[in-house]
Amino acid sequence: MSLFASPFAIPIVAIAGVFAWMIVSAIVSGVSAIVKHRNEVELKQMLVNQGMTADEIERIIQATGHDQSDK
Repeated sequence: MSLFASPFAIPIVAIAGVFAWMIVSAIVSGVSAIVKHRNEVELKQMLVNQGMTADEIERIIQATGHDQSDK
């Protein structure tokens, strides 16, 4: 009797699919957070290189809608 003829084939494939989906979702979420953080750091560095003060940078970052509670 092969694995695919087993009555447990569908539940096993379903459970494996759920775990695979969770793993892919976690990886995508992590990469997205890293890219977002990198973009924010690049923006701040660009503003520093342009000679802006910390108060001006803070005002610009807050105006872009990034909430510190997202982190």
